[in-house]
Formats: sequence, structure tokens, C-alpha cells
Amino acid sequence: MSTDVKKSTGAATKKIVLVGVFGAISTVLMFLSFNVPFIPTFVKLDFSDLPVLLGGYILGPVYGSFIAIIKILLNFVYNGSMTYGIGETVNLIGSLSFMLPAVILYQRNRNFKTAIMSLIVGTIAATVVLLTANYFVMFPLYATAMNFPMEKIVAAAHALNPYVTDLASLMTFALLPFNIIKFGLNSILALFLYKRLAKALKFEH
Repeated sequence: MSTDVKKSTGAATKKIVLVGVFGAISTVLMFLSFNVPFIPTFVKLDFSDLPVLLGGYILGPVYGSFIAIIKILLNFVYNGSMTYGIGETVNLIGSLSFMLPAVILYQRNRNFKTAIMSLIVGTIAATVVLLTANYFVMFPLYATAMNFPMEKIVAAAHALNPYVTDLASLMTFALLPFNIIKFGLNSILALFLYKRLAKALKFEH
């Protein structure tokens, strides 16, 4: 086996191992979720998108997608699903719509300015995608699957946030700020950790 082939095989193996490690860390962070004031209790904040994003930056968007999928699969194995997979699907959609635009944009020009721009784009993209998916598909599907009328979902949210009076205001005054906070915090952490982690793993670009 030639030296180049050995190096290529070693690099591929390293990436696969890192995907597994990032996926496992992401799963653990998903377990460590917590509530946010004025946000419905069925929506919890976690930092499981951070390893997905970092993995995407370091290894590429395809590997970042694998990390997001592993996170969801491991969560199913350990926790199962209380929402018939709806909550997990929303989480996966959020992870991918956050990571993919950010990573693809950053790959075009790897510098600090582009990194900041890519994180802003990723945050906006994920927020728009999730609000659209939740409003038109996920919340109506959840209400039907769980036999939990939309009125009760809105009422539960209204008890914590008086600005929520219907599904549209639930999106606007609860999920919109929640997503901005969630992906914004993940972005800030990624900005500080990416270069250090890439250097430590010898994946400097």
C-alpha cells in the first residue's frame, strides 16, 4: 500500500471516528436541556447543535449531517420518543438548517469575517425554516398525533407568555426569540471554539 493511500485511509478513518465522537457529545448535550423563561415548557434549550456545527466546519457539511443524524438516533435509543418522532424530527431539521448554510458559506472563504457572516446566515435560516415547519406542519401534526388540541397548546404557552394568544403569536413571541437565542448562543460558542478545536485535532484550514 502506497504512502498516499495509507494517508488517505487514515484521514478517512479519523473523520469517521470524529463523527462518532461528535455525535455522542451532541447526544449528551441534548440530554442536558433546560427551560427558558417566558417560553413554553415543551420547548427546551440545549447546546446539542454545537458539535454538529463544529463537526461541519472541521469535517465538511456531509459529515456534519451525519453527526446530526447520529445525535437523533442515539437519543431514540436512550430516550425513545414521547412525540412519535415529531420532536426529534424538528430537532434534526433545526440542526441541518443551521449547520448546512453556515458551513457551505464558510467553505467559500475561510476567514473570521466570513465565519461571523456564516453563523448569522445559519441562525436566520434555521429560524425561518423551523418557524415555517412548525406553523404549517409540526404543531398541527403534534396536536393530531398526541390528541392534544391546538387551543390547549396555545393556552399552555399563554400561561407563561401573555403575548401568546394563537398559533401565529406563539411562533412570533415564543419560538422566534427562542430560536434566535438558541442558535445565537451556539454560534457564539462555535466562534470561540472552532479554531482551537481544529488546531487540536490537526484539521487547521
